[in-house]
Amino acid sequence: METAEVIAVSVAALLIAAEIVCLYLCSKLKCKNYPMCILLPIHNEDSEFTRRLDCIGTHIEEGDPLIGTVLLMDMGANETQIQHCREFCQRYHAAEIILPEDMESSMKKYLHFS
Repeated sequence: METAEVIAVSVAALLIAAEIVCLYLCSKLKCKNYPMCILLPIHNEDSEFTRRLDCIGTHIEEGDPLIGTVLLMDMGANETQIQHCREFCQRYHAAEIILPEDMESSMKKYLHFS
């Protein structure tokens, strides 16, 4: 091999290595996954409530690392919806039923605000 070919291959190999390292590091730094607090308001008129609750439950069961806490806010829920919420909270210990006036204290408790 001539000197020019060796230099070209060396530079290409160095660029490929740098690209791989950058892609790996950048993806690790950008995609820090912090658990989220999901707030699901429960209204009497919400016909999709059980589907929303089931969807959240499915994500928890699949081990979704983004779901840290589920707050179910009673904003005029009917008794059937409240019963679904109680069952959900028994099944998933990261869930809690709250009232709108408890919002601030719940956020401080789960998100560690001061």
